[in-house]
This record gives sequence, C-alpha cells and structure tokens, in this order.
Amino acid sequence: MAVDRAEVSALKGILWPDEKVLITVRQRRVGPGGSITTPTSVIATDKRILIVNKATLGMRKDYESIPYGEVTSVRLEHGMISSSVFIRVQGYSREAGLLKNGKEEGEIDGLRNSDAAELADHINQILDNIAFAGVQHPQATPNLFCTKCGAKNLPDSAYCGKCGARIAPIGRAGYR
Repeated sequence: MAVDRAEVSALKGILWPDEKVLITVRQRRVGPGGSITTPTSVIATDKRILIVNKATLGMRKDYESIPYGEVTSVRLEHGMISSSVFIRVQGYSREAGLLKNGKEEGEIDGLRNSDAAELADHINQILDNIAFAGVQHPQATPNLFCTKCGAKNLPDSAYCGKCGARIAPIGRAGYR
C-alpha cells in the first residue's frame, strides 16, 4: 500500500523525529460506517498507531496515539462493502477516544476491505514480533494498569494513584 503523503504532511509536529510512517488508511466517504465530510485517518508507524479524528469539516483534528506495546489484540470484521478494525488496548480509559461509552475495544469502521485487512495484518505482525521476542516494544512502558479503573501506574506501585485500588503486575493470580 502506498503511503498518503498528504496525511503524513498533516502530521508535522505529531510524528517523532525518528518515526517512520508505514501505512495510511482513510475511512470511506460513502458507504456503511463512512463519513462524507470528516473521514477518520489511521496512520501506522514503526512505533505506534495514530488515529486522526476530524471534526468541523476538517478544521479541527483530534489525535489518538497508541503505542504497539499497549495493544493487546486486533480483529478484523470483514463486510461486503467495507470493513472494521477493532483494537483492544490495555489500561486505556473507557471515557475517552476510541473506547468511549464503556467499550472494551475501539472500532475503526468504514474502511476499504483491502485497507482494513492490511492494517489488521500489520498490527498483528507487530504484536507477534513483540510476543516472539519476549520483550516489550521499546516505546512501551513497564507501568501497571489498575484492573478497577484502568489507570496507568508506576511499576513499583502497590495501590492505584487514581482510585486507590490494590494493584499487582499482570500475570499474578486475580489480575489481568
């Protein structure tokens, strides 16, 4: 897939100096899940996923940055006309961005079938590389996530800094 240079140039000041854009996809303007006036763009770099939500006829843009080390799973829902990519993110707030309204995973809908498949395959390949290497992605932090509120905490924290609940490293019994 070709990288859309217009999308990349619109990210000046958002991309890190050593970051390389690998995939750009845009929500369809017409069809199921599409947006005629303000299509969402997804940019997959070598370090993270950037989701650009446009509003006010493109005059306002909200950016979501998801490091690969925080993504726990990706799934593709393939439709006849368009497809959706669902991203599950560890410890992400359910009140903001893709996961608002209590969602467990963020949905990027209205993508062309081939674009959605390529994006999902790319993210899954990165996740496989992280799992195979047995180490976290260099951009991922070793922070702990509260199982009650999802807030990010420092590795040596015994209690959540946001809600006060007891926390423990992922993998211990009773914790996700």
